[in-house]
Amino acid sequence: MFERAKPLAAAIWKRFRSYSLFVQLLLVVPIICAMALTLLVGNMGLALMGTAVAINSAVTGWLGGVLVLFLGKAGIIVAKDHNKKG
Repeated sequence: MFERAKPLAAAIWKRFRSYSLFVQLLLVVPIICAMALTLLVGNMGLALMGTAVAINSAVTGWLGGVLVLFLGKAGIIVAKDHNKKG
């Protein structure tokens, strides 16, 4: 049934694994954050937490995930620079 889909999935997986670890995390972490936010709070839970409109948890999760990744990468750069000086 999935004869044509298997080579496509294998090619996508091979290309994904060829990226650097940071790019892989940049693709995966926002999705995981969005899923976790949806499972933990839900859209109406976000609306009841004080926002006037229901915030889509997928959008919020993506923004949070990207922010975490960039702050983590910035922290790594600062730590390496601090170690070089010290």
